[in-house]
Amino acid sequence: MEDVFADGMRFLWDDDARFNGFHQIWRVPIRSGALRLRQFEFRAGEYFLSNPNVAVLAANSPYVRAGYNAGEKVRSANLFHPGFAVQGNLGSNWTHQITGDMQLYRNANQIQLASTTDGFQSLISGAIGLGLAGPSGGTGNALAASGEPRFFARHFQVVRLATRFERKGLSWLGPETPAWFDIQVSRNVGTSKLRDALMLSANLGGVRNAGDLRFLYQFAIKDANALISQFTDDDLGTGSGVNIAVHALRVDLGLTRFLQWQNLLFLQTGRRPSNPSEGLFVPLPRGANRTYRYLGQLAFSF
Repeated sequence: MEDVFADGMRFLWDDDARFNGFHQIWRVPIRSGALRLRQFEFRAGEYFLSNPNVAVLAANSPYVRAGYNAGEKVRSANLFHPGFAVQGNLGSNWTHQITGDMQLYRNANQIQLASTTDGFQSLISGAIGLGLAGPSGGTGNALAASGEPRFFARHFQVVRLATRFERKGLSWLGPETPAWFDIQVSRNVGTSKLRDALMLSANLGGVRNAGDLRFLYQFAIKDANALISQFTDDDLGTGSGVNIAVHALRVDLGLTRFLQWQNLLFLQTGRRPSNPSEGLFVPLPRGANRTYRYLGQLAFSF
């Protein structure tokens, strides 16, 4: 299933991220004359990220490289994701939503281990009985040792706050022209440095019929310990999901009622260099050439 806070905004999650587990959503309609609130949601997700099935760890196991001690039991990696969302109105034309949540990861090093050639066989293929083609992609986080599957951040406890303002139709562009503005910020409170991320997004228009246009601009900063790179968006980042600053431009054109042409341009710059004296190593350091990437696709809707 999708994470309970998945919103398709390329900030927390990649569009293809799916988890095994459970989630709950509790909605309460409310009325507040001053703040014009209309609904409160409590959301929580509990997901299983791995199933190592190792009761006694052997000394030559790949898990030892990930920081586990020989002879101990290897427990599964999990994600607990509680939070809330509040929705309301701003006058007769604008709506707003405020979201707050916290991602709590357990045994996060197993995620990085699954991205190595010797780790994915033990962690994924051997656990669920399926032979995958290769390791998990999307690396980019700061590591405690070069080439080793151990995150620099001791914990990933990511606190996020997001707000969104939306208008269904702008009168000067026509009653059917939507517009919205979205701000998201997060901090990994499980580490002390390179732990912040933010995204600003502005959208004008929407595609419903032939000839419709949509314009979207996004600016994002994701530091090397802010989010887990394997799960955050791999379109926004090219070769690295974090330790990047990105400008993203998007223009969609409606070709028919059910077909649109989507055009996306990404301009990416590395954020921070490696620092061996601190035991901090990043695969895409500052100083690398800016990356330009264009993505064009035809999207069908039914």
